[in-house]
Amino acid sequence: MKKSSLLITLVTLLPLVGCGQSDNSNTIYTSFYPIYDLTKRIVGDKFEVKNLTPVGTEPHDYEPKASEVAGMSDSKALFLNGLGLEHWEDELPENLSKKTYVVTEDIETLSIDNVTDPHVWLSPKNAIKEMSNILSTLKELDVANYSYYEDNYNKAVTEFNALDAEFKTTIDGLSNKYLVVSHAAFGYLCNEYGLTQIYVRGLEPDDEPTSKELEAIIEQVNTYNITTIFYEELVSPEISKKIADETGVKTDTLNPMEGLEQEELDAGENYLTVMRDNLAKIKEACK
Repeated sequence: MKKSSLLITLVTLLPLVGCGQSDNSNTIYTSFYPIYDLTKRIVGDKFEVKNLTPVGTEPHDYEPKASEVAGMSDSKALFLNGLGLEHWEDELPENLSKKTYVVTEDIETLSIDNVTDPHVWLSPKNAIKEMSNILSTLKELDVANYSYYEDNYNKAVTEFNALDAEFKTTIDGLSNKYLVVSHAAFGYLCNEYGLTQIYVRGLEPDDEPTSKELEAIIEQVNTYNITTIFYEELVSPEISKKIADETGVKTDTLNPMEGLEQEELDAGENYLTVMRDNLAKIKEACK
């Protein structure tokens, strides 16, 4: 993962930026959209939840500004994915590190080329575990409202278990279990439901495949009768479309939920709706 070149400056500026900072003591910050969604489901109206990664921005590329670091330092907590996704995590100032929580604790991880895959949230079962970790943290932060958070958690678990069942039933009935995606974000989803992920790029969405790797992907598309090459809205589709052109198959989007577009948020899209849309597209591509 990338190393921050900015956080040294942020830490230096933090005492200055903090002057006059608005009160964020009832605010929980989240590093990117999936954690924001899962946190909101549990905290309800007891905390304000602010998502750090801007709309339409890849979390792999995001780096906090000095003003954001100052705001987080004045907040109740910062929730991170961990597993190397937030490359700036290790350079946070000490006062912020003490109120930083990684929501992926105790989740069994996968690796690609000996690098831990951070995309755990794309398994609904893992998302439930993340919400459980969020609930445990809220018991520490606000025990007086714990029963409220627990009720919200139980409601969310029911909804996410229903989503998990839909994935199992649908994917069990598919004849083709190969999924070609633009970057290796769907490993946990594929591992959970018996799909095989074939990826154009690695764990970083801006990784570029070699000519030999492209040839291998094209061969797999032909061998496994792939009908669709999936790409992401936040990543250039150029290579995916090139593969599709060479193999005579179509392209479509599959959302790794690293960040939703503003029009999606305005339309009320969320974790559950996006995952169901992903499932419908997988069903159509692999039937």
